Amino acid sequence: MSSYDDKTMMTDMLASQKFIAQNYNNYATECATKQSKSKLMKILGEEHEIQFKIYEHMNAKGWYPETPAAQDKINEAVQQHISGATNITKTAAKAKKSNTSLEKASEKTKKSTSKKSK
Repeated sequence: MSSYDDKTMMTDMLASQKFIAQNYNNYATECATKQSKSKLMKILGEEHEIQFKIYEHMNAKGWYPETPAAQDKINEAVQQHISGATNITKTAAKAKKSNTSLEKASEKTKKSTSKKSK
């Protein structure tokens, strides 16, 4: 007979589902093909559904109560997200510009080499 009560087992199940979903997310990020990524994203969605069902059950029993976030914390999270997204956009633009410069330099080198060999 198990010495664990229902709440302890459900808490363990929820932690396990979070871990599983986190790993599938990592795997999906590293996929080399669209087909494998699509399959992993489908599984990831299913794992999230399982996790949510466990959460709903725990919440209904009062084992995982909802805690409303304070508005200032929500605003802070939004600002951090916007700031991060802005930095990513700037970095991507710099990388694109740098890549374009490298491509132009490569073309000049090819033309120069081509002229010398003639």
